[in-house]
Amino acid sequence: MTAKCPPASGGQASVEFVALVLLSCLTLSALLALSGGFDGRSVGGFLAHHFACAVSGRCDRDERALVAAYGARGAAAVRALAPGLVYERGERQLPVDWRECRRTACAVAPDDPDLDAHVTAAPGRATAFTHVIRRGGRLFVQFWLYYPDSNSELAGSGKLWRKSWWLPRLRRLFGGTPGYPGFHRDDWEGAFVRVDPDGVIWIRASSHGHVQGCKWRACHDRWVRSTGWVRVSRGSHSGHVPYGTVKTWVGPPTQRHPRFIPRAGTPRRVPLLPGRRLRERSTTAEGLRLIPLETLEREGYTPLDPDVTPPWHKEPYRDPESRGS
Repeated sequence: MTAKCPPASGGQASVEFVALVLLSCLTLSALLALSGGFDGRSVGGFLAHHFACAVSGRCDRDERALVAAYGARGAAAVRALAPGLVYERGERQLPVDWRECRRTACAVAPDDPDLDAHVTAAPGRATAFTHVIRRGGRLFVQFWLYYPDSNSELAGSGKLWRKSWWLPRLRRLFGGTPGYPGFHRDDWEGAFVRVDPDGVIWIRASSHGHVQGCKWRACHDRWVRSTGWVRVSRGSHSGHVPYGTVKTWVGPPTQRHPRFIPRAGTPRRVPLLPGRRLRERSTTAEGLRLIPLETLEREGYTPLDPDVTPPWHKEPYRDPESRGS
């Protein structure tokens, strides 16, 4: 089957836009010939982002800022290493630019598992603040994500709190405030990428005061091989690299055992990729607005919660191997 594209029509169009039309046609033809084996969200996000940029021209200023901060090669590396975000069901917020949005209402987007979301209802753009460190022959690229608030809930505790008459009053009596203890204003999370001298790419994310690779205990404070994605937990926005497990089979089928025999031991871990094995809303990396913290004016930032510090006051900002977040 071959994808057909419409003939060119009259009017003006940029060279980039025409090239992207041709590229999309070729890509669609290739995808129709494949039966799995690719990350559909990333392909779609790439095409959608570049079409929007070619038509609107809104991306030029942001990309120039990256080049000004890191140079042409450095900016290209930061863009290429940016992870896509996939959100646990029930999470409505996107990471935003704190200079433009500090209210929950201006950071929300539909919780549609088939949606690749880059624009909020405000509207605002999904944003990551970047920081680059070179140390010991390694390249570290930090992607800091700002959410207007955090609301951690465990086993329905938030729902119970909202329905309760006496729990808020007890907290006011002993804590001085009736607010839910899992809620706070301002929320800074991070996805951290490391490139070793041999070119191997590793990643980990911030999670409740520490860092982790995958969600299992074995990945606590560990770097894991990058899959190109970080998963954002509902409410708390803590992160991890989405992995799943599959059973590994050994030996051919026999008359006594008509099916393959499962191998004993730990199941094999495999990446969970949106559009393939993970059906949740995403923000593909291509459409993330990237803002370098190195050149950002920080004096205008005033914490809305005194216990929540911005990235430039956090230990990992100075030490990329730090286990704190």
